Amino acid sequence: MSLKNWTLLIILSIVWGGSFYFIEKSLVYFTYEQTVFFRVFFASIFILPVLLIKRIKIILDLKLLGMFFVMGGLNNVIPFLSITYAQETITASLASLLNATTPIFTAVIAHFLTKDEKISFLKLIGILIGFVGIIILLLPHSFGNFEIAGIFAILAAISYAFAGIFGKKLKDYNPIFNVFGMLSASSIIMYCLFFSSINNMEVKSLYELKDLILLAIVSTSIAYIIYFRLLFSVGAVKLLLVTYLIPISASLLGIFLLNEEFTINMLFGAGIIFVSLWLINKK
Repeated sequence: MSLKNWTLLIILSIVWGGSFYFIEKSLVYFTYEQTVFFRVFFASIFILPVLLIKRIKIILDLKLLGMFFVMGGLNNVIPFLSITYAQETITASLASLLNATTPIFTAVIAHFLTKDEKISFLKLIGILIGFVGIIILLLPHSFGNFEIAGIFAILAAISYAFAGIFGKKLKDYNPIFNVFGMLSASSIIMYCLFFSSINNMEVKSLYELKDLILLAIVSTSIAYIIYFRLLFSVGAVKLLLVTYLIPISASLLGIFLLNEEFTINMLFGAGIIFVSLWLINKK
């Protein structure tokens, strides 16, 4: 990948790494379904003026609309609900670890469903080494109980993998328009599924919404603009390597924002992850 794409990948890992922190904070005041709905709803509202300012053409097409609903389900509704529900039981650290299985599922699925992203022996070794690095990175953390919540977190990783492959069908459209269409479709799906809980949401102060708004704007709207740009230029397998970098970002955010302890495991695990990224990026 080019230096520009590596830079975008690192930025994406930081804004997505922050999502686990924002989710944890939002769950103090809201249920998991309320958190997910307002995450995608606020994010779609933020994207709309960007579309208008940039004068990006809004295309009304039934086939495209259908693709937005599929993409919204695979890339937002299923994984967001799964991860947010899981974080009601397990820690953000364990959720980010399980999320890091995404490149493994993506590589396997892409091998069978695509013509241009066949898995090689070197790429497979790199993916497995990266997952080992993730485990070492997060060993100092207390993971709590795995149980059903962990299974939901893995379901999110599988859904992200399918989304990364399906999303390439949108390559002929502007990335910002894709984000708006996907998030709008996700908002409709979420409201239809959980309208009772959403309508009963109570907000006592702007302070309670602070982390939810940051989750929507930073870790969703901005993140997905970067996501689509990378998806079309480097492919699903390399793009979803970002999930290997996310626990590094999450750990650094924990150190600086939550006063978590720095350990040598973090440094060692991060080193192994960078080796895996180098292997996977080789031809």
